[in-house]
Amino acid sequence: MRKFVVTLLATVLSLATATNSIATERDQMRDGQSASKDKTQSTAEAADPRAIAKLIDDINAAVRTNKERMLSIIVINTDVASSTLERQKKETGMTFGDIYVAHSLALATRKKFNAIVALYKSGQTWAQIARSHNVSLKGSNELIKEMQKQ
Repeated sequence: MRKFVVTLLATVLSLATATNSIATERDQMRDGQSASKDKTQSTAEAADPRAIAKLIDDINAAVRTNKERMLSIIVINTDVASSTLERQKKETGMTFGDIYVAHSLALATRKKFNAIVALYKSGQTWAQIARSHNVSLKGSNELIKEMQKQ
């Protein structure tokens, strides 16, 4: 069931993003603007170090407020068991916010979690990892909205 929900959510987000992207490109072509320039800006904005740091801080604050609820939201969004998240937190020394970002990047890049963590531990920032793989963390805004519901 969880896999179905995650797949459904990913499909809906993908369709919404694709539809928005097509409409934006069509409007830009009509206006004579370059669609590739906007796509580069969009990826850069989605890989903004400040936005990623805020996401991580918000997740960590939510974990301090209600750990079980936040872990269940992360489980739903990453399809990773809470026991695995706890173990990875302990093994890596990272926060749950960092763990979430690493899993999000792993899912988006189709790489293993450990490969993404290795890039981070080698000195790359989350934003650099996202940019180098042309990945957007925009979907993470949905996580923040869900976290803020009480």
